[in-house]
Amino acid sequence: MSAPVKEVLLVGFGAVGAIYSFILKRSGLARVTAVARSNYNIVKAFGFRRSLLEQGMHFQSRKYGEIKGWRPDRLCRTVAEASDQPYSYVVLTTKAVPDVIKTPQILAPLLSNEYNEKFSQPTYVLLQNGLNVEVDLYNAIKTLNKGEPNIISTALWIGANLLSPNVVEHNDFDRLALGVYRHKDRTTTVNSPEEAALLSDVGKIFETGGTTVTILPEIQRMKFNKNFWNVAFSSFSTLTQYTLPAIFRPPPTDDSSYEPFVSANTANLISTYTIPAISETLDELVLLARALGYPDSPDGIPSSLSASVLKATWDIHAKPDSSHVPSMLLDARKGQPLEVEAILGEVVRMAKEHNVIFQPPSGAPAVIDARLDGSDDELVRAMSRMQVSAEMPSRPGFGTAGKAITLRANFFPVKFSKGTVFEYDISIAPTAGTAIRRVKRRIFELAEQSPEWQSYGLAGAVAHDHSAKLIASKKLPQPLSIRVPFYEKDEAPTANGKEYTLTITFIQNIDLSAVTEYLRGNPQYRDYDILPILSTLNIVLAAFPNRSDGPGVMVGRNRFFFPTAAQPFNLGGGLEAWKGFYSSVRPSHNQLMVNVNACTTAFYKEGNLATAMEEFRQSSFGARPSAFVRGVRIRVTHLAYKKTVKAASSMNAHQHKFFVEEFKKELSVAEYFKQKYKIVLKRPDLPLVDVGGQKSNLLPPELCYILPNQSFKGKLTDEHTAEMIKFAALPPNQNAQSIVGPGLTELGFRPNASPELRSFGVSIGNDMAVVPGRILPKPGIKYGQGAPDVDARASWNLRSVKFAKGAQFPKWAVLVIKDGNRGEFASPQDPELRSTLQGFSSMCATSGMTLAPGQPQIVFAPLTPKNFSDPTRQTAVTEIRNVLLQAFANPANRPSLLLVILSNGDKHVYSGIKHLCDVSLDVHTVCVHSTKIRNERGQLQYFANVALKFNMKLGGVNHTVNSQSMTELGKVPTMVVGIDVTHPGPGSVKGTPSIAAVVASCERSFAQFPASMEIQESKKEMVTNLHQMMLERLTLFSKKNGILPKRIIVYRDGVSEGQFNQVVDQELPLIRKACQRFQNYEPLITIIICGKRHHTRFYPTNQGDADQNGNPLAGTVVDRGVTAVYNFDFFLQAHGGLQGTTKPTHYYVVYDQNKFQADQLQQLTNSFSYLFARATKAVSLASPAYYADLACERGRCYLHKLLQGLSSSGGSASTGNEEAVIQEAKQMWGKGVAGNNLKDSMYYL
Repeated sequence: MSAPVKEVLLVGFGAVGAIYSFILKRSGLARVTAVARSNYNIVKAFGFRRSLLEQGMHFQSRKYGEIKGWRPDRLCRTVAEASDQPYSYVVLTTKAVPDVIKTPQILAPLLSNEYNEKFSQPTYVLLQNGLNVEVDLYNAIKTLNKGEPNIISTALWIGANLLSPNVVEHNDFDRLALGVYRHKDRTTTVNSPEEAALLSDVGKIFETGGTTVTILPEIQRMKFNKNFWNVAFSSFSTLTQYTLPAIFRPPPTDDSSYEPFVSANTANLISTYTIPAISETLDELVLLARALGYPDSPDGIPSSLSASVLKATWDIHAKPDSSHVPSMLLDARKGQPLEVEAILGEVVRMAKEHNVIFQPPSGAPAVIDARLDGSDDELVRAMSRMQVSAEMPSRPGFGTAGKAITLRANFFPVKFSKGTVFEYDISIAPTAGTAIRRVKRRIFELAEQSPEWQSYGLAGAVAHDHSAKLIASKKLPQPLSIRVPFYEKDEAPTANGKEYTLTITFIQNIDLSAVTEYLRGNPQYRDYDILPILSTLNIVLAAFPNRSDGPGVMVGRNRFFFPTAAQPFNLGGGLEAWKGFYSSVRPSHNQLMVNVNACTTAFYKEGNLATAMEEFRQSSFGARPSAFVRGVRIRVTHLAYKKTVKAASSMNAHQHKFFVEEFKKELSVAEYFKQKYKIVLKRPDLPLVDVGGQKSNLLPPELCYILPNQSFKGKLTDEHTAEMIKFAALPPNQNAQSIVGPGLTELGFRPNASPELRSFGVSIGNDMAVVPGRILPKPGIKYGQGAPDVDARASWNLRSVKFAKGAQFPKWAVLVIKDGNRGEFASPQDPELRSTLQGFSSMCATSGMTLAPGQPQIVFAPLTPKNFSDPTRQTAVTEIRNVLLQAFANPANRPSLLLVILSNGDKHVYSGIKHLCDVSLDVHTVCVHSTKIRNERGQLQYFANVALKFNMKLGGVNHTVNSQSMTELGKVPTMVVGIDVTHPGPGSVKGTPSIAAVVASCERSFAQFPASMEIQESKKEMVTNLHQMMLERLTLFSKKNGILPKRIIVYRDGVSEGQFNQVVDQELPLIRKACQRFQNYEPLITIIICGKRHHTRFYPTNQGDADQNGNPLAGTVVDRGVTAVYNFDFFLQAHGGLQGTTKPTHYYVVYDQNKFQADQLQQLTNSFSYLFARATKAVSLASPAYYADLACERGRCYLHKLLQGLSSSGGSASTGNEEAVIQEAKQMWGKGVAGNNLKDSMYYL
């Protein structure tokens, strides 16, 4: 039985309308009534003038052929004429120009009471460009009280032009995406059965007629994607009156070389201004997409879309044979209405609605801040004339080397009018000092609602940290106490509820005006303690985003996250990522500034705890559930009270039993809930969660519901981290847009947005700082044979080069891990394995290494399959140990280096191998992945990268740097040192030690940096045994050079700004203590702190000073405008960014007997960034500090079990015997790396 023919009304008989009326009728499933307005007479006339060959429409189509005399089933002049019958579908193909005529006006007869008394409302199909074109029609239908309107949205791709009123030119494609319009809903991703049936029906008609149809649940996302192109390219083309081929063509060498003609001067201007403006527009649209909730993924609106659309359009139209004219420009040329409102106006309105401000950082003139008027140079000169000693070295001057550039920095001026504010201490009784942050926050929220808060004049006049400190804009009465009857947010106050008392006690006056002299650079204020003022202003600035009744969630210090900043991004494993903003007040020359940056962190997904635990376990391969649930706030679903999860139990609902007085017998938890509450547990196998206080209270996780707005404080898995990076890595333009747009808004930095800022007389400028910078020259790279060119991204390749010093390649062996993954080698006799090893050996020889004769021994280690009961793969590590001990039982067979071919990226197996071979076997290891080393595509490059590690571990030198700064450094015996400390992270066993590493150069090429490592007191940053580690490094230097270094330059990583003085007070004496072990030895010492955990970002103001992603070019250095007022520091981005917004490293000199000048130290540090041995590019951190960081990471392999939250003593992240944990750590650590083969090498690389 054939399907019934549907009555379809098509309104709009231009090129698109004519083609689709033809397609609808061609399907045989529709009877088409078409409303032809402007061309009605001529089409109708042709239909009745039988003397003419042509009747009706004439199609010249490459897809459907040439068709003459075609007509719809019925042709009407107006919608009113056509409203004499019901329709299943009304297809609207007119342009959306609501500023000229709105859709309800066009369709008014169908929306009249008269029509609706006779007929049912049809389904409307809108074949229109632009966004929100459905809204007016939706609202009009809603007023009819006929239920929810049925509107189908579309995205349409077609090449058709109306050559004359009845002649249509059509190319070879027409494509249609269909989806149900859901008013104000952009997140639903699944069609309901009713929606699916409707779309299937209308889609079948179009598809049968010949067009390509795609049905999408998220049609608005597709429409946004299509509008993406129109907003940028159609609008710029129309504004400039240039076609796309004209915009994208280079300046012509011959004036007549192509049409349309564009002069060379104009073409240059287009390249300089128009194309960058188009690029910024595309980036702004991506920013809006995030605010609308479209994810950064191929299924959403990826951040790469702006670059890919620009490139694709360029590729298509930068050709002499391209003649494309955007439809908007065609309309402009014909004097017809333009779709400006639908394509551009809606974008602007949506941006305002979602606090996305289209204010590109390059929008304001890039003029260096007026405060940098030369007075900073005068300050340097004044400081050099002073003889007074200071805690830290004064700035010796500003750098001048390199190309001068202008940059924007994510700093905004802070202005204040009040001279004095007042600091108060807050105490809470009872339980003062023990109330957790959540409870304290609720106490303050209730206090702010109390009559006393108003009567004491605190409302609008104070800012506080919800804990212990309050800042007031006026003097408060003393004594001052406020009683706070406590109850939770969704509870009612009770007569016998808990009560707290807030006591607010005056501490001191804080004179804000004194900071002006400090910022101005008055030498008398050099030692002025500015930290109390910065702390005070940070509390004031945090008052708005951290307000009790606000949507923001404060995580850590100065970081505020908002569900409104961008749609949360699903990380998997029960977690999601939120966007937020960091703000911190910083001093700079002549101006207090607030540093604002976008940031991202993980939050728990609201929902059932059991589901989240299972997702977490699956995504992290059996990570302990305690790491996930600890500290999460839940609602107990069967009793509706709220609790905080203390830990996950080691038992599940079947295993844990207890005596139940009510039933007079022992029951399991599963049995108890079945008998007591008639609840049959669906997941009794999951660990129970403890929500008790001093006494345990175990609950099944499926009866717990995770409450919203909770940040995750545990350690993210590698998978979570990878997803987080994808979400967080915004291109620089989008990063800047998010800061100056939603960032300033959410933080309350807009004029008059924050009552607290007004009360304190504080205002924030909304324009980013503009500061001077320079691009340092790149050093030359030297190999033993060949000197490769360094490109703009500070990278080079290894083609046709030999290592500067090839190592002797001694006996080596191969360990192949068999762990059940695809891509593994089959056996030691696998011919592909043999050929792979032969190819790698050849690469090592070609690179200049000297190989021992013979083939390496090959050992296979099949592992027991992964098991949730063995989360750190201890069984597998034991199996590897046994295989190696058996293979190398004879010491003569023991290799110096072991190539480990891993089956996968299992961190537990990797850490176990490193621990075993470094600490027990004294064998170098280099790990590779089987799928990568056997992949023929890129195999030679992979071999080369592995050879880099082999050479350095065995004492070779990969490359050296040829620069004046390195030449000067080598004239005097110098040892360059890197120091770092790594600490146990969230989820580690309580009491797990920290790990300190010291690396130091030992030869004149500054390539080899052997290491010393120690464990020390947990979470202690200053290196306890630094003197012993430095003694080891000095001894090796002396042994290799026959002399001690006359200079020691230390790059100290990982120290926060508040610990700078501790480095000088505690670590410097230990370095001197090591030197004192040698007679009459007093080297000149310089210590430079390397800071990576900061929020400073720079944005080039000139396209020529930016890389292809819009980041600063490699070698960009900044030492003015956002640096210290008096002290010697600078920001250096030595590397080329790969993704997101590039972060420079902050270098801060805290001690300097070598009296470095700015240019000397900046260029030396830049050169060291090119010396990182296992890469063929500059890196983001000076290589000595980078090496120390890598050594610390290697040390973490030795304590892997404790760092994963597992202890033989039964300790956990929150409980346990710390002394027992330390003893266990010492046992794991053993003697560290003490074997003769490894101890004086770069085994950690």
